[in-house]
Amino acid sequence: MMVFNDSISDVFTRIRNANLVGHNTVRVPLTLTTKSILNILVHHGFIKNFSQINNREFLVTLKSKSVLRKLKRLSRPGCRLYVSAQNLPQILRSGQLGLAPRAIIFLSTSKGILSDREARHLKVGGEILGYVS
Repeated sequence: MMVFNDSISDVFTRIRNANLVGHNTVRVPLTLTTKSILNILVHHGFIKNFSQINNREFLVTLKSKSVLRKLKRLSRPGCRLYVSAQNLPQILRSGQLGLAPRAIIFLSTSKGILSDREARHLKVGGEILGYVS
């Protein structure tokens, strides 16, 4: 059994590495946080789907054509990044800081883990967990 302190970074790294080497599936630890992040990735079309394979893991099915360019953790256990609803970062256009137009930001809010678009719609702020483009 592998012990990890930052489950979000672990999930991001597993998905990013599987995508880079061309694997179709990857196993990630089963947590409520992981489930919320995977739901957002499926909803926005970055992964194909995911399913629970046992009481400890999800099996994530990646898209055959790679749509993941970057998957990065921003807020870390030692350095948290918070943002108010009024100061939610805007999605940058292609060419600005390397983010693609489809990029989304993951936020941990009082309403759960949301994409930046959902948080903006609900007018809630929170901790910036990371982004995908």
